[in-house]
Amino acid sequence: MARTARQILNALSRSTSVHIHSTTELAAHVDSAAAAIDKKRREKGQEPARRKPELRPVARAEHGRAIELTPWQVLHSVARGYVLAGQGMGRGLAEHWLSLKFCEALYGNRAGSMDLTDKGRTSERWYKGMQARELAVGFGLAVAEHIVQQRYPDHIVSVVDTSTVLRAGWPLSVSQRNKSSRPRPDYLIEAWKPGEQSKVTFVACRGNHQKPSKRAGRTRSTTIQQLVKGAELTEGMQIGPWNTTPCLMLSTELMGQGGIVVNVLHSPGEALLPLRTPDAAGNADEEIKDKSGIPYPNAIRIPARDGRRARTVDGFQVGEYDLAWFGQLLARTAAAGLTAFSGGGKHAVRYLTDRQGREHYNVPAFAATSSIDDADIEVGDTKFVGTDNVFRMGAARIEAFSGADSGLYELIKGGRVEEYRQAAYELHYKRPNSHEAGKWNGPISFHADGTVMALSILPIRRRRPL
Repeated sequence: MARTARQILNALSRSTSVHIHSTTELAAHVDSAAAAIDKKRREKGQEPARRKPELRPVARAEHGRAIELTPWQVLHSVARGYVLAGQGMGRGLAEHWLSLKFCEALYGNRAGSMDLTDKGRTSERWYKGMQARELAVGFGLAVAEHIVQQRYPDHIVSVVDTSTVLRAGWPLSVSQRNKSSRPRPDYLIEAWKPGEQSKVTFVACRGNHQKPSKRAGRTRSTTIQQLVKGAELTEGMQIGPWNTTPCLMLSTELMGQGGIVVNVLHSPGEALLPLRTPDAAGNADEEIKDKSGIPYPNAIRIPARDGRRARTVDGFQVGEYDLAWFGQLLARTAAAGLTAFSGGGKHAVRYLTDRQGREHYNVPAFAATSSIDDADIEVGDTKFVGTDNVFRMGAARIEAFSGADSGLYELIKGGRVEEYRQAAYELHYKRPNSHEAGKWNGPISFHADGTVMALSILPIRRRRPL
């Protein structure tokens, strides 16, 4: 029996468990699979692929066996992950509201675990690849943010699409190549706190629909291969000395036993960005330019190890002299993402460099794809401003809203990134969660950076006489 719009929205609002799998056994399986791949490459006369050399399970204190999420929080992560990823005339509904097509795909099963609905399980073959890819971003980022937040509990985390960042510093012929030819992580997570150095973590997210086999009792082959690939992608970028940036590799099993399972391994380290001082040179309020000429060939220096001499290899290397610029770039790109998420594309222009896609926001958008920051909602005592979209769910008309705290958004509009960060940090302890949203009539998700995403059913529209 088909669910009503109200039942679907209620399911999106209900907290369920997302199982996290991270064990020494999983790390051993990945190492074994990587060794088998390298053996085949040597037999063909090819060099073994470069990967993170130390893959470990994430500490139990950082993840537990499960985390509690609502399906809507996962879709919030999908929307934020893609908001700057594919710029151009097709933005708006194509990017901004990407997650809405999954409203009927997720729910909490009888065991209280996040799972795919019957509709989510029976999608067409061509759609499954897209579903796995995009939901993997939602679950992967949600779990990665949770882990980073546990590591740095007194910080706010921001997610930035890696490809958008790389356009500002590396030639387009290199930074815009696909991941198989130019490995790089999918996302960068910046954990920041005013007055302290930011910490950066690389993230690679993948997902699959492979069903657990009767023989093994759990999905493994595709998951293992995806984690091996994640180790290759994250090795392709370095901040500071080689192998000092922490990395998270995640593979989401959408049809795992008992519900959705996120498999995760990490490579340890710590990458610190230079401390910025508001109102001083080098702060994030200053406009920055594309940094031409950062090399890709032989850019990464790997020290002597495992009997091999020191060598240089290709990759995206953020060197010592580029760290301050890179910190500004991350903060300003995150501000652009928040602005675009709220429908303020015209304000995002000031935070993007030319090669990052500034020109795409200076031309008219096609009908039905543009977003404007002219909507607002109130939750408790807080007003949020942003953009909205109305779509159908059967006979019901649903309004989707994405935006940011109005006070914080005004700071971003005014070009005051450092002041925004200070204000967001002071407010994040007071930010309501989805269970404390008062009388909001629908799913709602808040993030510590001040953003919000919500759904509500619109009143029945009366037919006017002809």
